[in-house]
Amino acid sequence: MPAASFLRGLPALFSVVSSALLLVGCSQMGTYQDSSAPDAAKLRFVASTDNATIDYFDAEHCDGQTTGVLNNLFIANSQRRVGMSVAAPEKARGYLEIKLPPEQDVHLRIHTQTGYATCGSGFTLKPERGAEYEVSFSLVGRQCSIMLQRLQRVDGEDVRTPLLIKPGSLPACYGRNPIFPQPPVALADTPERTALIERLVSRSLIVVMTAKTINDNPVAFPPEKLDSLISERKAKIGFAMPDDYWALYRQNLVTFDQAVGSHTARALQRANDEYRQRLRSVDDKQLQAWAGTDAASDKRSTAALIEREQAMIPFFFQAKKEVLAETVDQHLARMAQMDAQYDVCSRFPKCWRH
Repeated sequence: MPAASFLRGLPALFSVVSSALLLVGCSQMGTYQDSSAPDAAKLRFVASTDNATIDYFDAEHCDGQTTGVLNNLFIANSQRRVGMSVAAPEKARGYLEIKLPPEQDVHLRIHTQTGYATCGSGFTLKPERGAEYEVSFSLVGRQCSIMLQRLQRVDGEDVRTPLLIKPGSLPACYGRNPIFPQPPVALADTPERTALIERLVSRSLIVVMTAKTINDNPVAFPPEKLDSLISERKAKIGFAMPDDYWALYRQNLVTFDQAVGSHTARALQRANDEYRQRLRSVDDKQLQAWAGTDAASDKRSTAALIEREQAMIPFFFQAKKEVLAETVDQHLARMAQMDAQYDVCSRFPKCWRH
């Protein structure tokens, strides 16, 4: 190539390179600007998959904002960092960190693309002031896996506490785009509609599935087990506590045991309540057809009804997870309150904390 021609082509070449660098920078940092609140929460996104992203949504950004891409062959991994007190996992393939506005509902959507396959999910979080979180994303076979943890430094050690992922949406964004569809409007209740809905709920797939296990609530803490747990705790504490403390300790264990034993029934109640709410938006004619009161219909062959009932199955299992997580959280709160009441933490570093 003649020197003159080469020189004439340099401006165009520089333009292409500059554009590419700008695109790389945009992909690394995304469009999301960290919260400037002095008590902003911090979140780390750790991904083991290729081309992983976590996008941010709130009431003012219903169309979403990007934070960058991780583990892309052509783009250097993000260097977004916000000075979190707990270090990233040693084997983390790629991660980024952002600041979130505290005490505000935000929706985070995670996505990955490997070859021709895509996988992802979204969840809602209301970050606490000054809190730190970590979201880990992995792909096992054809299934995406998301884990949310609260990060803390306790007595000089890193503590990761798993949190329940809530797949809720953002009411402020309903109807703005396909990500946040407008919920159906419930029709007015009437005695006839209520009876039809109850008939459908009582014979739903969830009720049938749990009929044989709903009363199967084994006791995990028989008296001898309670005695053993209390003896172990006494040995760990190493100093005398009043009898009232140990009586309350025993009662808290019993309350926890009973709550765990009833978690399936409580999850079923939530699923049934949700199913009732969803059926309230269905017109009378369709309810009659599904309930079998319409002579021209087969009560169990309606594809739309089967689809609705199948959609309740993941809701039910999610409800079970939520009930168990709430049960554990309530147990920790009771135990922490007990140890605070008896001033245990000032003498025993591994006291119950919430």
